[in-house]
Amino acid sequence: MFARLLLLLARLRTWLQVRLGLWRGQWRRRQVSVPSARLFPGPLASAAWSYGLYCPAGLRDDSPAPLVVLLHGCRQRALGFAVASGFTHAAGAQRFRLLCPQQRRRANLWRCWNWFTPAAQRGAGELDVVRAMLDDVTSNAGVAVSAVGVVGLSAGGALAALLAFHAADRVAAVVVVATPPLLGRLNMQDPRDVMKRGLAVPPVLALSGQAARAPLMVVQGRADTVVAPICGEQLVEQACRASERSGATLQASAPQIEPGAQVTDHRVGETLALRVVWIEALGHAWSGAQGGHPYVEQEGDRLTERALQFLRDTHVLG
Repeated sequence: MFARLLLLLARLRTWLQVRLGLWRGQWRRRQVSVPSARLFPGPLASAAWSYGLYCPAGLRDDSPAPLVVLLHGCRQRALGFAVASGFTHAAGAQRFRLLCPQQRRRANLWRCWNWFTPAAQRGAGELDVVRAMLDDVTSNAGVAVSAVGVVGLSAGGALAALLAFHAADRVAAVVVVATPPLLGRLNMQDPRDVMKRGLAVPPVLALSGQAARAPLMVVQGRADTVVAPICGEQLVEQACRASERSGATLQASAPQIEPGAQVTDHRVGETLALRVVWIEALGHAWSGAQGGHPYVEQEGDRLTERALQFLRDTHVLG
């Protein structure tokens, strides 16, 4: 009873912080129309997606600043996830803009991003929604391609991973947490089965010829019962094979052992191309944050700090 009351109070705090940010004008809410991303075409089908853009106080529209795209998971709200995970606080402290796309309930009843559709797997679908939002933001604010990072959890992580493979010309680095591997254009396996057991075919077959890839950090919990650890292994294998196809030679560092975690960097020369983070006690959640939102926990590894450090190491953030 007491624990449930604390949870309700934490969620109330997150809701109030979102509303306070809207009242102060730090959040700008806009919409983009992407007819090609509709699951069900027709004259009555909506093609509009909304997003929130968090702008630190005092940052003018014509002032150049990095941009971080934060993609929420299923049953989450974009602005609530941004506040609960600590990204709004970090944006204010480190002076970057934060783009938070919101999935429509009409597109997915649980507000999951539809990463599993054939269109998305070939680089279109709801990836075009993110591209349209990037176009909308960059047309009104100073953002360089070299200063665009993407962070995603679960279904949002799956969409972010696809952006790493299919939109390396638009994003400079990608962080994914609890993320299934790419399915490929001709996938016949149920995506939910992939999440539980991994791909039934060799992961390289899902690459469909992709070679170029944005720098990627894969974070996977050993205790995740929604997205099985094998999914992280297969996504890492796909990232390595894509680099090999581009002619790059990845050199893996000795694993860095931390309390409850293991970190391995893969570089091409001096350039960080892939970071793999295994966290023993992490389940299906964003841990080590403020909390007060579904799948965001206060206890555990501080994932927001890890994500921001990777964006600094790949020169997205100063």
